[in-house]
Parts: sequence; structure tokens; C-alpha cells
Amino acid sequence: MMYRFVASLVFLSFLFLAACTSRKTGSSKAYIKPHVEVGNVETNNAYTPPSAADKANYIIYNRELQMKMQAFNIDYKKVQVYLDQKITLTRGIDSTKTEVASGVLRYVNNSVVEEITINAYTPGIIESIDPDGINIKFDNSGSLRFVPASGPDAEDYYVIAGSDWNEGVCNVAYAKKIYKAQCVKCNSMAGVHPVIRQSDIDKKNKVSKVLPGIKIN
Repeated sequence: MMYRFVASLVFLSFLFLAACTSRKTGSSKAYIKPHVEVGNVETNNAYTPPSAADKANYIIYNRELQMKMQAFNIDYKKVQVYLDQKITLTRGIDSTKTEVASGVLRYVNNSVVEEITINAYTPGIIESIDPDGINIKFDNSGSLRFVPASGPDAEDYYVIAGSDWNEGVCNVAYAKKIYKAQCVKCNSMAGVHPVIRQSDIDKKNKVSKVLPGIKIN
């Protein structure tokens, strides 16, 4: 009789321990969260770049083209504009303030830096045109200003309105703040130009009409 009682007690104790282990295991699984990469610039700014063949269809937006568009009454706000190079805008910020425009934060030499990336051929719009230049925006945070190139050998191009040039890097105004602008794959920001698709101009340059024909009764 005593043997059966002890056996029953051992069996019940085993069931109780098994139930507790099962509850703990289930509980721990419920709080496991998948790893999420935060602040990954390459992922956040992923895009599909045009092929080499597609790039041949883009032309530089210069003053001559601007005057032609005006002559044909083409609304510049309805023509998609791009930059032909990838650029980054960076500035140091106070880590105690959250005044980020549209970029990501990263640490460089123990300093907090805001970095904005504009990939080559990211679609933008010309926000405004005035006698001294054009303003191009790629989001609602701000716009980049481009002015006619200057100098004795300057071509009829628009270039970034930069200041304090140093080895191809310059200061630019964006979203009412000053950033260091740098071309990622070219030697200087002076080599970054706004471009548009040739086909966009061709479509707006042409007035098409399909004749219905005349049938004899």
C-alpha cells in the first residue's frame, strides 16, 4: 500500500514539473522578436538604376533647353528631372536635438552626423525658375539650387550653387540648413548636372492627330 502511494506521488510530481516546463517554454517563445536592421542606408534608399542603354536617352537640362521649352509652352513642372550622379549631403548635429530633415543618423569619430543620399536618376521636379537659376526638389523637405556655370571655359550647364569649395566638396543650402555636398562617383560636385528624358520633351513637343478617313456612301 505504501509502495503504491509513493509511486503515485512520484508520478504526480513528474506531471507537475512537465507542465511548468511547458509553460515556461511557451512563454519564452512568445517574447522572441526577429532582428530588424535599423538605419540601413542601402535598404532605405533602394532603387532601380537605369541601364547604360537607358542613360543614353537622358539629356542635360541647360539654359538652351530651358528656352526651347518656354518657346513651345512646355510647363517645366510637368517634366521629370533627375541628377546624373549620386550625391550625399552631410552635416554635424547636436545629439541632444532631433532636427533631422530627411536623412539618417550615423556616428563618425564619436560625432553625430546626418546624411542624406540622393541616388543618381532619382526622380525630382523643378520647383521654381528665376533669372539666376533653378530649384530642384526630390522630397518635401527642401530643394537644391542650381545656377549657370561661370568662367571663361564654362559650358551652357547648370551646376550646384555651392560655396566654400574644397577638392570638389562644397557647402549647399537644403531645408534651411547648410550641408557638405559630395559626389559619390565623380571628382567634384561641379560634375553633377540635372538631366531629363529626351522622350519627355519629344512627347510635349509634338501635336499628334490621327485622321479618321473618308468613306464613299
